[in-house]
Amino acid sequence: MTSPVTPLSMLVTFGWALLAFVLAQIAGTATIAIWNLAHGQPLLEMSGYDGTVIALLTLITNPVQIAFLATVARRWLGADPVEYFALKRFTLRDLLVGVLALIVLAAAIEGFKRVGGFDPVSTFESEIYTTSRASGWLPALIFAIVVVGPVGEEIMFRGFMFRGWVTPGWRGVIAVVVITLLWSAMHLQYDWFGISQVFLTGLVLGWIRQRSGSTALTIVLHMLVNLESTIEAMTRGGGAA
Repeated sequence: MTSPVTPLSMLVTFGWALLAFVLAQIAGTATIAIWNLAHGQPLLEMSGYDGTVIALLTLITNPVQIAFLATVARRWLGADPVEYFALKRFTLRDLLVGVLALIVLAAAIEGFKRVGGFDPVSTFESEIYTTSRASGWLPALIFAIVVVGPVGEEIMFRGFMFRGWVTPGWRGVIAVVVITLLWSAMHLQYDWFGISQVFLTGLVLGWIRQRSGSTALTIVLHMLVNLESTIEAMTRGGGAA
């Protein structure tokens, strides 16, 4: 059993999530510093367009974040992390509804790109795949983006924060929108159009999470979104969200 959602509990949830994010970033920064030291580079030099750096950061920060949130759920909230994060089975119907919703969204976005003359992929997306391929880190980058990133982000936002913020009714809808905004804010490597795509995708994932009650489902759907983006990246010169 979990406590009811109150303004205080929402603040506490946000505080734990923020601390998890900060600790993960510290771990990621330390990893990059060690990597740079081993390769004779400036200690804290980080390029947002280096696929190796993105892979390293994703592979380190997400497990740290998940481990900390699981500890919070078990030690301070007195809950089983798997149950608290809603990592439970989902129905085939909900899976198909989610896939169909994301296909419709992807088709609408693609149509808007063509009409508006937007590039199919961003410079950031294109360069992380080019640089990781050149350094031999392409498989690691793909694994990080398609598997590790979705697991970490979904547990944080549509697992931990969702459980601490979302209630039935209109207040729950507002909470889903705010959670989606916070998730979108983590994707500032994109331009306004790219962030808009992330936001719309997040709304669909939030709706599916509320409909199905399963974060495991949103993890699967998020992986599918990033897999599609990765395939597009490698065929059209871009990347994944």
